[in-house]
Amino acid sequence: MTIVDERPARADSVTAEGVRRRFRLRRRDRRPLPPHLRRRRRRLLLASAPVVVLLVLVALRLISLNLVHAQTLDAYEAGDKPRTLTWGERQGWVNVVEQFRSPFAIGDAHVLSGHFELARPWFEQAFEQVPKGGIDDCKVRVNLGLTYEALGDAAKARERTDEWKQYYDKGITITKERPPLCDAPEGGQTGEQLQQAQQRMEQKNSDTPPDQQPPDNPQQQPGPGQQPAPTPDPGNTPSQEEQDYLQEQQRQNTIERNQQQQQGNDDTVPGDGSQTVPKPW
Repeated sequence: MTIVDERPARADSVTAEGVRRRFRLRRRDRRPLPPHLRRRRRRLLLASAPVVVLLVLVALRLISLNLVHAQTLDAYEAGDKPRTLTWGERQGWVNVVEQFRSPFAIGDAHVLSGHFELARPWFEQAFEQVPKGGIDDCKVRVNLGLTYEALGDAAKARERTDEWKQYYDKGITITKERPPLCDAPEGGQTGEQLQQAQQRMEQKNSDTPPDQQPPDNPQQQPGPGQQPAPTPDPGNTPSQEEQDYLQEQQRQNTIERNQQQQQGNDDTVPGDGSQTVPKPW
């Protein structure tokens, strides 16, 4: 027969009961706070409530910031302009610290569709808001400089001299005034991209405008054995009758030439009534 020693269990029970009894006695003996202390405590709680709410909102913003940034980057890499534009606009109210990221993303969305004119003001806004001298400054300069180059190329194709020179000048300034960090290893490829864009725009900007180019067919000097073209003598001006006769001859020649061309247009390839054969004159 085994005898179980219950003294430790009883001791634990007595100890726990004693603790609960003392706790009840303390609560019973505790006096209520005076009214002025209760009012002060309520005021402190009310005053700290906005701070607590603000901290909660900041925490939510920081958590959602990574999500919005990841969604924007994913949409841009997928080439989805509408989704990039949507998430780029959402960064405007989520990222209150780095405000340049929203216009930067919106400009990237317009670049996806080739609308550099729409992207230009957004990149310019991002350039004004980005902290100068950092890696983000280098990235914004790359996009803004390439946008100026694309707009200059488009204006040059339309032979708008003042416009393409203005775009190239702005692009050269943006790329040339890059911070030293862009050319450092920490800058990645931004320094090389800015340097290449600067060289291209300087080369394009040095081209002669079309209105300042020499004529395509300059007057050729007569070669050996060739007679120089006669120079009209202002003293031998034809009379009015001679001028009328020459005009009538020119009109007759024009009529005959038009008739010959009309007859030539009527000639077709045998067996094919749609394809015309021009006469070899």
